[in-house]
Amino acid sequence: MIMEYTTSRLTVSEISDDIAQLELTELFDRVAELLTPSVVKNLPPYFHGVTSQSDAQRWFERMVSESRLFVVKHNGLDTIIGFLFAYVEHDLDAHIGYLLGESYWGKGYASELLSGFINKTSKETKWVKLVGGVDKSNKASSCLLLKLGFVEQSDDGLVVFYEYPLTENAPIREGVKKS
Repeated sequence: MIMEYTTSRLTVSEISDDIAQLELTELFDRVAELLTPSVVKNLPPYFHGVTSQSDAQRWFERMVSESRLFVVKHNGLDTIIGFLFAYVEHDLDAHIGYLLGESYWGKGYASELLSGFINKTSKETKWVKLVGGVDKSNKASSCLLLKLGFVEQSDDGLVVFYEYPLTENAPIREGVKKS
């Protein structure tokens, strides 16, 4: 099932197999623009050095082969401002990650994005929990996950892992419209 949800400022849409070539071209352009050194600083190596359409296409192909990839668009601008990824393990646990362009940092978009995702997945999936791994130096993401109700589980020295248990009765978080 393709997942999509809307918050007060964002539309989040899962990439489907029937994406048009024109949409892919726009997507590849935005990937190369969004994956700046500051944005990818705390992300795995394959996020680094994406500066051309061909680099973006390779990145995109890897992401859709390994996870469910979601495009994050700003409603007012109708432009891609980031991505959310969910690698689902045994149809139970979803390991998630996200990124937003630098100009969208510090404005509550990440909170809105993840709150909407929590609400959508708690109602429409059979996933048991969401798991987020955060580079130890990325204090903003760690604080955000804790604020949203994730609980620190483990630390491998470089990455701290957080879990969020999903239930049918998960509370509606701020900034999220009921579907």
